[in-house]
This record gives sequence, structure tokens and C-alpha cells, in this order.
Amino acid sequence: MKRSLSIFTLLVTMIMSGFTQPALASGWELLGERKVSRRAEVDTIRVGLRDGVFKRIQFKVKGADVDFNKVVVHYKNGQNREIAMRSKVRKGGSSRVIDLPGKARAIEKVRFYYDTEGTGRVQANVLLWGKAA
Repeated sequence: MKRSLSIFTLLVTMIMSGFTQPALASGWELLGERKVSRRAEVDTIRVGLRDGVFKRIQFKVKGADVDFNKVVVHYKNGQNREIAMRSKVRKGGSSRVIDLPGKARAIEKVRFYYDTEGTGRVQANVLLWGKAA
């Protein structure tokens, strides 16, 4: 009985670690998230004082669909990069991976322009992921 409990515990641990490891193993890191309004707007995700530089970003959306118009990446060195998106990301989905051209740089914040089509009280939650250089 004790041995079967140990095996069961080991299996559950292995299964649960499979859900949390892929993002870390692939080099993707959650940079921030923002609950967005139910109308056309602009919002900002501040990356904060993270160390590290990023070569790619991607948005993931929860709760309601988000129609992205454009994204502006603000780097810590003062430079900005505007990226046209013009794509709808369905709830539970992801945007395309956005390559950040040039040398990898530290990101200060990412401003995104969007519309949402949420109904009722459901709000979209936008998560920003970055891939380390």
C-alpha cells in the first residue's frame, strides 16, 4: 500500500511538472499582464526591473477576444519600435510570435492598441511573453 502511494505521488508530480516546464524550458518568460477594457483603447504592460534582453514577444489572451491594431515596444535605452499587428486573437489563443529586429535589448514597457468584443461582464486579460536572446 505504501509503495503504491509513493508511485502514485511520483506520477502526479511528473504530470504536474509537465504543465509548468514547457514555457521555462523553451526560454519564454511571462513579462506582465493587463486586464483590458471592453472598448477600443490603448494599454501598457510595464516589464519592470527584470534583467535580461529579449529577441521575441508574444501575446496570449484570456476571457474575451482582442483585436490588436498595433504594438509599440519601448526599450530601456530610450528607443521605440512600432509594430503593425492588425490581427484578432481569440480568447485562449496567442498572437503570432513578434521578432524584435536588431540587437536584443532590455524592454521597459509594451504599449498595445486594441478593440475587444467581450459580452456582458467578461473582460479580456492580455499576457505578454518574452523569449530571451
